[in-house]
Amino acid sequence: MKIPRKYSDKHFSQSQNVGDLILPQPLNYRLPHIPTKPPSFLGPSLLNLTAAPGTTVVLPCRVLYIGSASLSWLRQPQLTVLSSGNTLFSSSPRLRLLHSPGSPDWNLQIGPLVSEDEGSYECQANTEPKLSRKVQLSVKAGSQGKAGESKGPGPALALQGVSSMGRLQRTEILAPETMRVFEGGTATLECVVTEHEVAPPNFTWYILGEPLDFSHHRGGILLQTEKKKRSSASRLTITRMTLSDSGAYTCCPAGAKNATVHIEVKEVQNRNSFFSPEESTASTLALDGFWIMALSFEFFYSAVHI
Repeated sequence: MKIPRKYSDKHFSQSQNVGDLILPQPLNYRLPHIPTKPPSFLGPSLLNLTAAPGTTVVLPCRVLYIGSASLSWLRQPQLTVLSSGNTLFSSSPRLRLLHSPGSPDWNLQIGPLVSEDEGSYECQANTEPKLSRKVQLSVKAGSQGKAGESKGPGPALALQGVSSMGRLQRTEILAPETMRVFEGGTATLECVVTEHEVAPPNFTWYILGEPLDFSHHRGGILLQTEKKKRSSASRLTITRMTLSDSGAYTCCPAGAKNATVHIEVKEVQNRNSFFSPEESTASTLALDGFWIMALSFEFFYSAVHI
């Protein structure tokens, strides 16, 4: 084998074993794989919003650990791409992408609403497999009450009620009214206050009627708070859920209305058990009967041969 000219004479002699030649490698040669967390969407997988024509809504999409992935807003069922990353493809002045650098929010604002805006919208991450959250938007005339209250399901993050009457402050928990979690799982509740003139100075969570106190409640509870110009949020994460964690969870932002959801912790059957409880009992009785018959036979056999 011939030694490359750039490594001959100057670095090695021809008599040197070519097998000992060590070629330089790039700096990232054989670097260990560094695992990263996949993107994680917050809030329910499907959110129903109802608003009146002429108002403005914000379709929420909050995702953590986005990394190198990008988010897109799609209109279903036409699969029309409304945005990708920071780029908004729609030329309509009624659509606006609300995102700040470093923020986990990639919200889509639509307004003033028209009846044609009704339909399904999807916030999708370009991961494999695909991860997404859907928003079902209903545009109905007369969906606003006397005080501007929505009679239908309200938005989680919204500018709903933007009209000549002014904006209405709302408090919402990004979760179904009844959340079901398996024993040992994790529950995340995000309480959002929108359209506030002044951000709530603090959020207080009540767990089963008792205010959250880290010196009193068990471990495995994480609380995060985020304040912005027009919306603020408090995220409560509870790990290692037990049956005793079932009950009401209330978010009380100072100076704003409260919001409550219920968590139902479902018992996980013993996966190590081959039989169900009924089958296990029947199997135990059958085995007991077998041993009784075996001992009886052995006693009879011994008595005959004595």
